[in-house]
Amino acid sequence: FAKTKEILQAEQTFASAQSFKMNSRPDQTLVLLSNNKAPDDHIYLHVANQGYIAKLSCDHYLTDICVDDYNEQHTRQIQSIELLKAGQFNYIQQVSYLDTRTQDVKTLRYTPEQIQQFYRADMSNLKYVVFGVLLFACIALYVSVRIARNFKQFLNR
Repeated sequence: FAKTKEILQAEQTFASAQSFKMNSRPDQTLVLLSNNKAPDDHIYLHVANQGYIAKLSCDHYLTDICVDDYNEQHTRQIQSIELLKAGQFNYIQQVSYLDTRTQDVKTLRYTPEQIQQFYRADMSNLKYVVFGVLLFACIALYVSVRIARNFKQFLNR
């Protein structure tokens, strides 16, 4: 029911999305880690030697962040990152990182329109998941009712 509520209130959720910014510090280095291979195709914002603090889908970042060259490589040291949290989803608005292999600084920015498209695509995918679960639940309920109605005949066979 929570997912259905989230789908129904998608526009309000996106309108009230919160943006927050993080910067690396000498005592807390942020690392951009990605993996574009199934089943774990995600982006992780990772605090060096401590674990990840945010997990994002690679679906929207396949051409610039989730590329094979950086798969599971801890070489992108984040200088600053700005995230947008809309419901259960996180999106990168802007990220600036240092590639420790080449010493190049790269900055990526995503427009509000792009982020809204990302959110709409995620909501669309969520609709299919909810529909699949609902269909499975209806079939299970139907089978359960059929078994309950014919239980005596079922036992006698």
